[in-house]
Amino acid sequence: MEYGQVEDRNTPVTAEEIRASLLRLSGVDVEITKVVVGTRYTDATRQVATYRRGRVLLAGDAAHIHSPAGGQGLNLGIGDAMNLGWKLAATVRGWAPADLLDTYSAERHPIGAWVQGWSDAQTALGRADTRTAALRKVTSELLDTTCGATYVLKQISGIGRGYDLPGDHPLVGHPAPDLPLPDGTHLAEHCRTGQALLVTHEDDHDLRALGDRWADRIKVIMATTSGPSMLVRPDGYVAWATNGTTSPAPAEQALRTWLGAPALRV
Repeated sequence: MEYGQVEDRNTPVTAEEIRASLLRLSGVDVEITKVVVGTRYTDATRQVATYRRGRVLLAGDAAHIHSPAGGQGLNLGIGDAMNLGWKLAATVRGWAPADLLDTYSAERHPIGAWVQGWSDAQTALGRADTRTAALRKVTSELLDTTCGATYVLKQISGIGRGYDLPGDHPLVGHPAPDLPLPDGTHLAEHCRTGQALLVTHEDDHDLRALGDRWADRIKVIMATTSGPSMLVRPDGYVAWATNGTTSPAPAEQALRTWLGAPALRV
């Protein structure tokens, strides 16, 4: 089968076709003795208009489909689950702000739409005409560079896309950096409990006291004095950040926005 040529999706996948594809791509001739399951995919792209309607929430392939090239569907579905899971848990436990579940569709739908476009671009690079072949060659050369490969990998994995969250700090809306901490651990190690993290400094007493009011929902982490202070949501995204010691008011607003009213008063 020539590059870019698509078989009818109802045509059975044969052992000989798989062998020929492996030989073409790897240069290694192997014997395929049996095909247990063989499925053909198309380049169809579909996305629902909203991921939430009342008590019905959609995620993964129920919310969006596209070409499987690059494994983006898996990454996109995991991202949906990470975003929705803690918000559902907060709602069930009774401390979620009233509109917290609405932020799931608001945050994930644009990411899904972006992946649809990225998938369409990948599909277009597989066309068999000579001009696309020239474009494919240029793309391959860009992928041979460190910057080009890093950019593509970040986009396909999902870590290169952020959410449009309130705040002007460059970390807000993006995955939290895996900062080294004074106790020898790294920030990512503290994300395993599924709690929100309030990253602060030893001398920032106001922020630490603020964290005590949400002690049932967050874990306070001590960072180095040169690192930023941050509120990291349970899905690992930064909801608020600042450099240096500042008024705790913006942090309190972020805590109320994402974690509801405090249950504890100190």
